[in-house]
Amino acid sequence: MVNERLLKLMEQEKVTAAKLADILEVQPSAISHILSGRNKPSFDFIQKLATNFPKLNIDWLITGKGNMYKVAVQQSLFDPPSPLIPKTDNPSSKTNDKSEDLQKSSKVTDVNISVSHKAVKQIVFVYSDNTFEIYSPSKSD
Repeated sequence: MVNERLLKLMEQEKVTAAKLADILEVQPSAISHILSGRNKPSFDFIQKLATNFPKLNIDWLITGKGNMYKVAVQQSLFDPPSPLIPKTDNPSSKTNDKSEDLQKSSKVTDVNISVSHKAVKQIVFVYSDNTFEIYSPSKSD
């Protein structure tokens, strides 16, 4: 039941019903009614939980399936860019010399990158004119 899973979440996060009400900006009675089984959580309530507990697996809360918390997934090409990579939304914006040189460079001469037991399989360079190049390092094992 949703009320039991909400109680587990509160225990895991070490928050009382009153503290959860403060965090979610709802009346303490709303938490009490959900925990007692009198009311089911509204969409607004679940949305506030998702916003304030971003690691919470909402599917678990609603259905009981899966883990309480989202499982970390390896970042894909389509995930938001890393904060370490400079944003280039505005083509007229100035970048530092090194990143400007990297952006202008169209050839890669020597790449030997590996992470743990993983090795780079393919790199795709996408240019501002929407052309692209695919680089596949040769295997030297």
